[in-house]
Amino acid sequence: MNHGDHLEWGLHWAWPIWLLVGALSLAVVVLAAWNIRKLPSKRRRALLLVQRTLTVASVLAVLAQPTWVSRSLRPGGQRVAVVVDRSASMAHGPEGKTRWDLALAAAARIERKQPVAWYTMAQRLEPARSLAEVKARKPDGQSTDLLAALADLGDARRTGGLSAVVLVSDGLDNGPLQARTAADAKTLDAESAETLDRLRVGVHAPAIDDATPVRDVAVTALRASAFGFTRTFMPVTVELELSGYDAADGELTLTLRDNGRVAAEKKLPLRGPARRAVDLEFQPLHVGPHLLEAAIAPLPDEATVVNNQTWAALQVVRDRTRVLHLAGHPSWDTRFLRAHLRGNPAVDLVSFYIMIGQGAAGYVSGEDTTLIPFPTREIFEESLSSFDLVIFQDFPFGPFQVERYLSELHKYVTGGGAFLVLGGRQSLSGGGYYGTALAEWLPVKLEPLQGADVGWEEGPVTPMLTPAGALHPVSLLAADADGNNKAWNRHAFSGRNTSLRAGGEGNVLATDTAGHPLLAVADIGDGRSAVLASDSLWQWAFPPQAATDARDTSRDDYHRLLDQLTAWLLHDPDLNALRLEPPTEPVPSGEPVRVRVTARSAGGQPVSGLTLRWRLAPLEPPPDKAAPVKPLAESKAWQEPTDEHGEVILALPDVPPGPHQVQVEAVVDGRNQQAGAPFAVAPATREASRLQPSEALLRLLAKSSGGQFWHENVPATGIPLPRQADAELMDLDHSDLWTRPEVMLWLTLLLGLEWALRRRWGLA
Repeated sequence: MNHGDHLEWGLHWAWPIWLLVGALSLAVVVLAAWNIRKLPSKRRRALLLVQRTLTVASVLAVLAQPTWVSRSLRPGGQRVAVVVDRSASMAHGPEGKTRWDLALAAAARIERKQPVAWYTMAQRLEPARSLAEVKARKPDGQSTDLLAALADLGDARRTGGLSAVVLVSDGLDNGPLQARTAADAKTLDAESAETLDRLRVGVHAPAIDDATPVRDVAVTALRASAFGFTRTFMPVTVELELSGYDAADGELTLTLRDNGRVAAEKKLPLRGPARRAVDLEFQPLHVGPHLLEAAIAPLPDEATVVNNQTWAALQVVRDRTRVLHLAGHPSWDTRFLRAHLRGNPAVDLVSFYIMIGQGAAGYVSGEDTTLIPFPTREIFEESLSSFDLVIFQDFPFGPFQVERYLSELHKYVTGGGAFLVLGGRQSLSGGGYYGTALAEWLPVKLEPLQGADVGWEEGPVTPMLTPAGALHPVSLLAADADGNNKAWNRHAFSGRNTSLRAGGEGNVLATDTAGHPLLAVADIGDGRSAVLASDSLWQWAFPPQAATDARDTSRDDYHRLLDQLTAWLLHDPDLNALRLEPPTEPVPSGEPVRVRVTARSAGGQPVSGLTLRWRLAPLEPPPDKAAPVKPLAESKAWQEPTDEHGEVILALPDVPPGPHQVQVEAVVDGRNQQAGAPFAVAPATREASRLQPSEALLRLLAKSSGGQFWHENVPATGIPLPRQADAELMDLDHSDLWTRPEVMLWLTLLLGLEWALRRRWGLA
């Protein structure tokens, strides 16, 4: 910029304030004119008015703080600023020949040719008095910001007489310059170019000659949508950067994990382009926050494995609930269940009825038991993973060749699927389930049929809640314990499945008066299963005969029980009394991890004043067993209770880098409630993300500033410098006019003269 001598105003008030000051000044002048209106001489009135106007104008001028700026040119000298990168990536290389050693050797060669002003840089510019002081520093900076260092040099030309800048770096910037510049960019962006223009000197850069390329594989980005839908495959792109493996044989193993579990895996050849974008897809299974991790299995000769993984947050919602319903025969229970499911617009229901009379299975083939051939292979091989919930309702799976596909059904359940068995004469032990692989993931143990036992018993059955059932979200038909017991006491079943007993991983929520299981649930791997050992739940859709109140709401118990059972099987977070919102991005190391916790009662009301306990756990969540829920081991009390909205922010300190899960517990409505949410903490340094020296940014900086990029040592003639005439430096001298004594003397004379004239002419 060419600066001419000019006047600057130091007080930069907004125009409304200046408008107010102007109005007050005008009022002062008008009042002065009104005060002197009775003077008989027009000349005297004009003289006093001009003097008052001149006084007000002088005060306004002083108030605006005028400053006179003048320029002076002087010879600039021929000093060179040498900026040595001391970020952590400069420490790589063989002992004695690290990039730091090579950079210091290049700096020493420059010093032998011309005067040098020394600097080092990492996050910011750091001046040094000599090369010895530069050598005493260590390459341990946690990031590289080339643009910030050059911006700090913006004032150096005025104060230090610099004629050139030499940037000795490996070019591995991880600040704004890298983010703004594409890999194949030919020019700098406008903002970066403006920073170089302010230097008004060329930026030169020598190549760091690293004879042994660093062998490293870095996962530089994981790109996925911020939202996904359950049971819907979503694409993911993983960006890799390889160095030192141009001609290497072998392969990489890229793994995509969803909340710590392997969701996809791909083998990649080592030989190939240095930068790659790998496309994967996976199927999120549960609603709520997910943490995706893309990781490369470490190679034996990698320089570092810190950059072998990265994370991205994903919020999964449910678009529609796809339900596969297999019914052994038409019945009232089947009809009411179908009506319940079809009444929910968010449910996509696929039903198959087996049109066969009781006892006919012995002499009618499976192909003859449906109006269309039963599509066993299409359901259990091709489409099973697309369903959120599979229901066997009084379904005898044996005659329909389902047994050969039980391994697929087992993968579906343990991999996160939901499986519900509704009882009847052709279900459970009576339907041939005993001794099959299917019985292994039921929440109850099946026993073989003995004698005349057909696995079914007629007669009224009174359900009774177990201690686990009194606390489990599936069996909560009312917000309080008394109301829940009353709701269960007003219902009964007509018949039940026999040859059942509690055991295994299941939890029995309701039994008959003799303790036989009626309703049981279980966590099976990542999925869940449930059994209702009766075919008369449909009777709950009617008020009991003893009910006389037209407002009786007992019929709602049928829908509420089915809704809660379905929601629990599908891991619906709306059932949780505690809901967690983890960070949506990896948290930088050293910063607290902030997690929002919301507490709601069984009725959906916020719970204030709630005391929480929390702990960190591995990303693999513990099994979500039925109540009673055991307290979290080694948990810590949070000092702040929930507010009037039932919310509180947990700020977790000192969380180490890597994937984690925070688990929170509290007593809500007299029940111990727990919830968990995943998050990731990024490594402490960004320097490990890329290790191979890069010339691209250094070339762009040199080209944009008029400098040079040297492939080898500094030229024998030294650093190219501008002519002495071109190296003239401009100093800007600022003289504050409003503080000069002449200004105060002028104001004093004006006020004194006005006072004397007013006294002489008889004015107050």
